[in-house]
Amino acid sequence: MGILGVLWQNLLRPSRTRAVADVVTRPTGFRGMIEHEASLCTGCTACAYVCAPKAISFDSTDGAAVTWKFSAGQCSFCGLCVQYCPTHAITNRGRLPLVGGDLSLYQVAHKVEYQPCSQCARPIVPLAQSVLEEFYRGDVTRAVLEQQTLCEACRRRQASRQIRNAFLGS
Repeated sequence: MGILGVLWQNLLRPSRTRAVADVVTRPTGFRGMIEHEASLCTGCTACAYVCAPKAISFDSTDGAAVTWKFSAGQCSFCGLCVQYCPTHAITNRGRLPLVGGDLSLYQVAHKVEYQPCSQCARPIVPLAQSVLEEFYRGDVTRAVLEQQTLCEACRRRQASRQIRNAFLGS
């Protein structure tokens, strides 16, 4: 059959284009767009590390915060960032990605504010209370909460002092 025959058959058939209201159903297990909760994020960059298409990036040029950036146009919706986020700051609830329109809606940026270390005033991002309760299975002591206000170097010094005092008995 030649091209004219194919054209003639297509002209006689009804339209096969979907109507606007005829939305394609989501398959079961569809991961969809990711959502980021800045209050749970610590800026550990695990999500950016596992993101193969580099849809997630961090910018720490600002001394007061680290900025989490997401480009939905680059995302492959694999869900690895959700799987590897240790604080569950990234979730995906099957929300469909945007189709067309304003491209600025595809770019998301959240600031994760630094807080000063309680001993040396270095900038840190402490873990959220809900994350601590999950890690410690609800048994968050005062000592754990105080330790969250320390930077890594001050926590190391504090642990060394505790070990030394345990051996010396003082």
